[in-house]
Order: sequence, then C-alpha cells, then structure tokens
Amino acid sequence: MFENSFKSTGSIAVDQPAGYTEFMKIFIWVLASFVSICAGAYPLTFEATPFVGSGLVSPNDTNKHTMILMLHGSEGGSRRSLSGEANLLATMGYGVMTYCYFDCNRGLTGPRQTLQNIELTRVQAAIRWLRKNPAGNGKVVVYGFSRGAELTMILGSLTSTPETHPSALIAHSPSDVYNGAYNWDWSEPACWICKLGEGQCTEKSKETDYRWNPSCNPENDFNKIDFTKSAWLFNGVPISTGMPIAIEKYDGPIMITVGAKDTVWPFEQTQRLEEKLKKFGRSPEVTYFPDADHGFYGTDELKRRDLVLDFLKRVP
Repeated sequence: MFENSFKSTGSIAVDQPAGYTEFMKIFIWVLASFVSICAGAYPLTFEATPFVGSGLVSPNDTNKHTMILMLHGSEGGSRRSLSGEANLLATMGYGVMTYCYFDCNRGLTGPRQTLQNIELTRVQAAIRWLRKNPAGNGKVVVYGFSRGAELTMILGSLTSTPETHPSALIAHSPSDVYNGAYNWDWSEPACWICKLGEGQCTEKSKETDYRWNPSCNPENDFNKIDFTKSAWLFNGVPISTGMPIAIEKYDGPIMITVGAKDTVWPFEQTQRLEEKLKKFGRSPEVTYFPDADHGFYGTDELKRRDLVLDFLKRVP
C-alpha cells in the first residue's frame, strides 16, 4: 500500500529569508529560458505526439524513464510556459509531455480560446499514451499549475483503468472544486467597447456600460457563457461549477505547493484538500510558502522545484 511504500512528510511551512534578491529572480528564469532555447546542446530527444500542441521531451538514451504529464494553467498552451522546466526535468532523467488542453498553436497574437468544454477523457488518453510509450517505465505522474492543478486533482478523482490511473499527482495552487470557463481576454480593456460612446466610460462605469468587442472573437463573449457549467466535460457530460472534486478517491502519492499570500486562488482551497485527504486516511505532502503569491520566484521557486525532484524520486 502507498502508506507503507511511500514515506510522507506531511504539511510543511517553509521558512525563507526576509525577501530575496532580484538577481536570483532573474537567474532562475534566464536559466530556464536558456535551457528551453538551447536544449539541443543537451542529450535530449523531442518527439511529436498525437495530441495537438503537445510535445514530449526525454533523455536521449536507452533507459526506461518515469513519464510526467505537465498541465499549463489558464494562460493556455500557446504560451509554452512550461517548456523551460520540462527540459530541465528531462535532463534529470524524466520523460515530460507538455500537454495542451486548450488554446493550442495560436502563437502569441490573436484572440485567445476560452477555457471551456474540456473533455477529460482526452487528457486520460494522454496518460494512457505515456504509459505505453517505449521510453517509459510504466509510471506516469500528472503535474499541473493553477487551472492545470485543478485538472490534476480532477484526473486523480475520476474513475479510471490501470492504463489511465496516475502514478502520482503534483499540484501547484490547486482548487478543491470544479471551476467555470475563463479567458484572459476578459481582463483585456481592448476587448470591451463603451456603450455610451468613445471616451465616455470611466473607472466608475458599471460592467453593463460595456459590450464585448467582436474583434476579440464573438465566441469569447463573456455575456454568452453559461457559468453554471464548469470548464470540464466527462464523456461529453458537463460538470456543474462548484462541485467538489472527489480527491479522496485517489489512493496514490500527492504533493501540493501553494503560496499563503496567493492573490489569484485562496490557499484555503489547499487546506480543504489536505483536510479531506487526511480525513479519508491519505497522506498528502503539502507545503505552504508563507510569503509567496500565485506564481513563485527566487528562493521560493528553487525550494519548490527541489521538493518536486525529491517527490519524483520516491514515486513507487
């Protein structure tokens, strides 16, 4: 059983120095970007996959490796935000698929696709594909960020077969419930037109004083979204917004990290996940970073990545 074979460290509060240098903040992202751009200098292989906008990077050797399914957040897959860390993990002996579940291959310009109607069985198909990959050792870890962390929790909670059951879950700033549709363009001023006339709307104007700009894609109109339905479908059936994620059904190793000063999603969501898991006899490894926000930088990010590597080494 998991409890006997996988040693849990429980909840951790990370003590950090008072602040961190701008140098460290820049260093991490320059390093990640350098590896992402120059990964050809490393003994890695890059493989196309059957999944749109998704690629697999793995060590260029004949060994069998633990596979990781990395899931981006609400920014969408076109930003390629996970490529740097994926390449770093591959240099350390893991096969990593950066999986795109919406807004794939758009590039950096043009209207974003709305995060909605995501079929969960397609993501399960990616787990199955990784498990059968000749370079894999049969282990598949799902590793998600923000909305991708929500998706990570969902995948652990779903009814699955041995082929689609994750070997372990890693989630950074997850949710404990199913959330609704989202689009970054909803916060873009250029995507809203003042009904009162050009220059007539101010900071005190009401939401009803604006209408959606069709140049930002008519299908993305905020006012036409059914927010009673979450962003997720299972076998074509919509799942209601606010429905609790049944993470207690998952019996494998779970690691969660979150910032106690998260201004995007409250860290209380992680606390509820931890409480539920422990109530059902699970032993999640949960780390709270007292001074961190939603995205991590500097020493917090270094510590988070060290925790990820330590966890991956112990996945049974």
